[in-house]
This record gives sequence, structure tokens and C-alpha cells, in this order.
Amino acid sequence: MNTPKMQSRVARDRESPVNGGPPEPRPVGIEAAATAPVARGGAAARAALVVVWSSGFISGTLGLRHAAPFTFACLRFVIAGGLLLAIALARGVRLPRGRPLFHLAVAGVLVQGLQFSSIYVGMDLGVPSGVAALVIALYPLVASLIAVPVLGEHITRGQVLGLALGLGGVVLAVWDRLHVGGGHLAGIAFLFLGLLGISAGTVWQKLHCQGMEPVSGNAVQLIAAAAATLVPALLAEGFDVTFAAGFWPVLLWAALINSIVGVGLLYHLLQRDGTSQVSSLFYLVPMVTAAFAAVLLHQDLGPLTLGGLALATGGTLLANRIGHGARRSSGSG
Repeated sequence: MNTPKMQSRVARDRESPVNGGPPEPRPVGIEAAATAPVARGGAAARAALVVVWSSGFISGTLGLRHAAPFTFACLRFVIAGGLLLAIALARGVRLPRGRPLFHLAVAGVLVQGLQFSSIYVGMDLGVPSGVAALVIALYPLVASLIAVPVLGEHITRGQVLGLALGLGGVVLAVWDRLHVGGGHLAGIAFLFLGLLGISAGTVWQKLHCQGMEPVSGNAVQLIAAAAATLVPALLAEGFDVTFAAGFWPVLLWAALINSIVGVGLLYHLLQRDGTSQVSSLFYLVPMVTAAFAAVLLHQDLGPLTLGGLALATGGTLLANRIGHGARRSSGSG
């Protein structure tokens, strides 16, 4: 026999989100105050990702004072990959084998090895860290272009606009420092090679490495990147490194904070907020990196460089919002 109380309880159960009913109303008053720390925690994680990712360009600049580019990259990957491998083995995580191992290794060589070694070579040839960050910040847009024929994804006019503004910002930022006959042009070329690495690697990761276990998967990728950079480090540089006292803090920061904490924050935010929102955070990295470089490295940024940074950052942020708005409208229509 159904009493009025039982009927009201059944109605409430049917309307709960667990049973597929309409969502519960947003918390107000005391409930809103109780859930506020969660929102603040998400904002703190997003800010931390931008700061940690920006600091990677600073640690790279400082590390190059003690080690050659490929050598520094290899050491960074060995320490980070070895530590993650030890953690995975201690936790009893089964390491990937066969085809998954191959796909993880390819993604690691592209995203980690090619990207960061090219960044280090570019900065070693004289490209300021802020400009290096600006080039790499174009990767969400370039990855979208690669994903059109490979993954069958659609590109919006906002993304095309963002890429055009981003490239224009790069040209403006390096115009007053660009010397065609010197190493600066070669440094810019290496940075675009790194941009291609992270963009293609991101598409490869999405295509072949879905469901990757974070610790063991990152360990495989970092070890593969270490093996790839070891060859040029030995043949082209003679593994040139000076283990001075000032080198160890920089190397450990690059390995532990940039490679492990930074990637951990990235995975956390991807699960929490989704790819599109996290990608937009990378457009803030160049300005933060330029500020760090001005304060910590005393890098002189001229008006054209600052204007290019502002143009690329603001333009790509705007275009990113336009693209997301268009996708939301098409999804709801």
C-alpha cells in the first residue's frame, strides 16, 4: 500500500540526478558557502598550471647555462621517467606492452622529446623565453588543423582567425630581434619544429592512447623521449654538462615540477574541465613567461615584442571563445 509519504519519496527519487531526472537546484546560502572551496580549488589548479608551465621556459634558460640543449633534455627525462617508473612498479601497476607501448613511445618522442629539445635548441640560439613560449602556445590551434584530416574534426572560423593572429603576433614579437644571417632565424625554426612535435603528438595521443594509465604511461613516454634525445646528446654534443651546484636545483625543478607536477595538473584539469577549457589556459603562458623572464633573467623586451605577445595572447583567447561558442550553438541546434 502506497502512503502519501511513500509516493512523495518515490517522486523525489525519480527526479534525482542519479535516476536520470532533472538536476538538483544550485546550492544557496550555507550550502553554497560549503561548496565554494571546491570552485576555488579548481581556480587555484588552473593558475598553478599556468605558473608551472611558464616556469619550464625559465628553468630551461637557466639549465642551458650548464648543459647543452639535448643533454639537458635527456637528463630531465631520465630523472622524471625513472621516478615515475619506480612509483609504477612500487604500486604494482602493469606496464604497457606491444602496440600500446609503441603508441605511447611515439607520443612521448613527439610531445616530450621533439618539443622540449627543440625549445632548448631555439633558446640556446638566442630566442627569448617569452617568444619561445608564444610559439609553443599556438599548439592547440595547430593540433586542431592536424586533427581535421586525421580525426575528421571540423575547424571553426574562430580557430583560423586565432592561428592567423597568433602567427602575426609571433612575427611582430621577433621582428626587432630577427637577424636573417644569424642564429636567431634558426632558433625560430627549431621552435616551430617543437610546435609541430607537440601538435602532432597530441593528435597521436588522442588517436591511439586513450585510457592511458597516468603514472606508467608518462613513465614510458619520458623514457622514450630520453632515449631519443640521448643520441644527439652523445653524437652532436658529447653529452656536454657541468654538474655545478647551481645546476642541480634547476635540473630537479625541470624534472620534478615541470615534467611530473605540471603533467599531473594537466591530467587533473583535463578530467575536471575538459580539453577545450584547458587548452585556452596555454594562451596565458607567454605573458606569464615574459614577466618571469623580465624579473628573473633580466631579459629586455622591446615594444614590438610586448605588442606581439599581447596581440597573439589576446587574439587567440578571443578566437578560442568564438570557436567554443560556435560549437555550443551547433550542438544545441
